[in-house]
Amino acid sequence: MSLRHDSALAWADDLSAAAEPRLGILEAYALQRHPAALEHMGDDGAGLARVAGAKGSGMAGLWLLLPLLLAVIAPVIGFAALLGDPLGYHRLDGEVSVPIAGACFGVAAVVQVVAAVVWLRGPRLRDRQLLLLGFGTAVFAALSWWVMGSAASLASVAGVGGWRSAVLVAGVLGLVLSLLVLALGRGAAAVTAAAEDARAHRDALAAVLAGIPDHELRSIRDDRDAAIALLAERGRLEPSTAERARRAELGTLHRLDAEQRAQ
Repeated sequence: MSLRHDSALAWADDLSAAAEPRLGILEAYALQRHPAALEHMGDDGAGLARVAGAKGSGMAGLWLLLPLLLAVIAPVIGFAALLGDPLGYHRLDGEVSVPIAGACFGVAAVVQVVAAVVWLRGPRLRDRQLLLLGFGTAVFAALSWWVMGSAASLASVAGVGGWRSAVLVAGVLGLVLSLLVLALGRGAAAVTAAAEDARAHRDALAAVLAGIPDHELRSIRDDRDAAIALLAERGRLEPSTAERARRAELGTLHRLDAEQRAQ
């Protein structure tokens, strides 16, 4: 593991005054040399494990993020390219704007397929971001498809029929993705499954911690408790919260965070 801070105490000491002192992150830094444990320590622990894993790949995370961002804004770029010519917003001729729009929606179509496959293979949560991606693509595709056919300056472009088909396919796939998330997404009915998953994580965490030597566990706990004490000393944690955190079992501080947020 290679993170910015090599201990929980170092993380706490460097914590910005504007940042939230999340105990789950604090404890994840204390256990950072045991990624198998982090995977079972809530969202903060799992997130820190992913960040540490990405460090080893250099700029890999960035190169994966850039295509995703491009894919999300592709329908907007495509629609904007079309809208300018018939309304006179800019001097982008139909021979240029139509292929740009078609290519953008081609990218969007691929994204809908990949997103659907990944979602179907995962826990199938009713993700609002996926709904926005799907419905947003469908709306922009419908508008772009209509503009391509109704604007005289665009309808006369050679090969416009093929580009309109690409736009239509992207829109249909976006609608399908949204309907899949709505129809098959796990909502309130998944509470029981989530509880069972939480129990599984607790059992898995206990098994990982049981394999760590006692002297190392003491060192980890000392680091965690020192970081908690530092935050309490600086007034970043309420005394009662700090005391509960020090008494908590190793690997469970993310639950205390959840309790605090629920109040």
